[in-house]
Amino acid sequence: VRWSKELIEAKARAEESDRMKSVFLATMSHEIRTPLNAIVGFSELIAAGDCGEEQEEYQEIIRSNSNLLLQLVNDILDLSRIESGKSENHFQPVEVTGLLDEVGKVHSLKMTAGVELKIVAPARPVWILTDRNRLTQVLFNFLSNAIKNTHEGAITLGLEVCGEWLKVYVTDTGCGIAKEKLPLIFNRFEKLNDFVQGTGLGLPICQSIVERLGGKISVESEVGVGSTFVMTLPCLLY
Repeated sequence: VRWSKELIEAKARAEESDRMKSVFLATMSHEIRTPLNAIVGFSELIAAGDCGEEQEEYQEIIRSNSNLLLQLVNDILDLSRIESGKSENHFQPVEVTGLLDEVGKVHSLKMTAGVELKIVAPARPVWILTDRNRLTQVLFNFLSNAIKNTHEGAITLGLEVCGEWLKVYVTDTGCGIAKEKLPLIFNRFEKLNDFVQGTGLGLPICQSIVERLGGKISVESEVGVGSTFVMTLPCLLY
């Protein structure tokens, strides 16, 4: 009886996984086609030389859609590498305070008008043993999500040393996430906002990365108030 129950549960999980992947493929066919059509269409207008004063605007549309398309492809490839076990981490000493400054400078250029980017970190250098590229990838994802969903107020990129743990967080004053949707936020292929383009893979990939770095990821949010995404990593060197 026990084996029969386990087989039924395993079959149900497999069927749900197949269903979610089918939904994902259908969604991606739309998500990828949308920026690709924009890139091709506006490239043809510029090549034809008929765009006149609108050329700068068309170039910006091409740039933003190219970045979106690249992010979609990167998310899909990251998921494939993680699921196949081919994603490797390269641990080395990383000075995190300086890394936050670098990440902040990159994203300060992407901020919505009227939204302030704040960086809160210790004055002294903070060193940990981690994978710099993967840590940066998670921070980029946190900040990109915050920028998409914050139209006024501030976004804070912060760092705290809590005993043997390092807490890195991004807090925003954006639209927030409904309580009933919070348990779904790290589910693969789950999009919480259908009006924002993306794969629904970014946060699940971040969760996999942080766990492989020996840490954990969490979120707190309130609709109309904002959200805080936190990754807590072992502070082996500081």
